[in-house]
Amino acid sequence: MLNNHFNYLNVPGLGGSGVSHWQTYWEKAYPEIIRVEQTDWDNPVCQKWTEQLLKTISQSADKPIVLIGHSLGCATIVHAAKQQKLNGIAGAFLVAMPDIERADFPKECIGFTPMPRILLPFPSLVIASENDPYISVAELKKWSDILGADFISVGEREHIGTAAQLEYWEEGQELFHAFVKSLKPNA
Repeated sequence: MLNNHFNYLNVPGLGGSGVSHWQTYWEKAYPEIIRVEQTDWDNPVCQKWTEQLLKTISQSADKPIVLIGHSLGCATIVHAAKQQKLNGIAGAFLVAMPDIERADFPKECIGFTPMPRILLPFPSLVIASENDPYISVAELKKWSDILGADFISVGEREHIGTAAQLEYWEEGQELFHAFVKSLKPNA
């Protein structure tokens, strides 16, 4: 069971975190985690994804919210924060944020570049993998510094997604529970 002082939103990335993804497993383990549902998981448009995130947040605003981002979902959170419309957010747990400014970043992703260089207005934790094909640990560490986020590397876990076969990703749950414990319920 998660701390009941908060609401929890999963913010998946490209493809929507399918049935074998740890975000989906976490939703099974913790029914209080609600998924931000995008209309098109395979052709993301930053403005549409950000609007859907803000809409879902407004529907969950009875308590402070903890965002659980993965991959492009992390970039969506940062873009929404730049708009200064992320009200009521207690914190963000950002897993495997990709380098969206790389030349080989998927062209299906529209409007995500450039990545905003802002301090996030709420506590955040960036989780990195040592062998993530979408961003180096050094680059992700730079981004965590830019965003004002704490940083943890979890070793070699690829993109910390479906391919890593993490299922319930117990190590991630421990990090998440510790992160949530550090947050103030009246964000």
